[in-house]
Amino acid sequence: MELRQLKTFRTVADNLSFTKTAEQLFMAQSSVSAQIRALEETLDVKLFDRIGRRVLLTDPGRKLYEYARRMEDMTREIRSEVTGSEYARGSLTIRIPETLASVYMPGVVQRFHGKNPEVKLIFINCSDLQLREELNSGRIDLAFLMTETIHLKDVNIQMLKTENLILVSSPAHLLAGQEKIRLQDLDGKTLLLPKTD
Repeated sequence: MELRQLKTFRTVADNLSFTKTAEQLFMAQSSVSAQIRALEETLDVKLFDRIGRRVLLTDPGRKLYEYARRMEDMTREIRSEVTGSEYARGSLTIRIPETLASVYMPGVVQRFHGKNPEVKLIFINCSDLQLREELNSGRIDLAFLMTETIHLKDVNIQMLKTENLILVSSPAHLLAGQEKIRLQDLDGKTLLLPKTD
C-alpha cells in the first residue's frame, strides 16, 4: 500500500468518478483504475461498487476513507513540521447542527482561517447517535451539540454556553397563550424538528 494509492483512492471517493479523478490528478483513467485495483488486491477487499456509470463506496471503502484522510493529514503535518512552515495544514471534520452553524460559525471560520489559511474545514450536520465512535475512530475531529446533558466514554466534553429555546406555533394553537411550556405539555403534539444525518 502506497501513499499515492491512498490519495488516488480518496480522490475517487470524493468525486465518485474515475474520470473526474483522472482529470483532477492529471493521470490517465487507466492509471487511476490500476492504482485502485492494486489497493483492492493488497487489502483483499472491494472498495467500490460500479453500477453502470455510478461509483459507490463499499463498507470496507468507507472504513478505508477515514484512514486515508488521517494519513493525508499526517503527511501534511509531517511536511509542515519538517519544512518549518508557519501554517498548520490538513483538515478538520466537524459535526454541528445547522442552526448553530448558521449563527455562530461564519465569524469563527473567518477568525480560524485568518490564523490557519491552509486548514480545510468540513462541516457535517450533527447527530449524537454514533458520536463516540466517530470521534474515537477519527471520522470526525470535533462536534457541537445542543443538548441538556450528554455523557460519552473516552470523549472530552465541555459546555460552551446555554441557549434559550423558543417554541413557535400558530396563534390558534392551544399552547399559544401560555408564557411557559413544559415538556409534558408537548406530549402528543406534532413537532417539526431539524433533520440530522
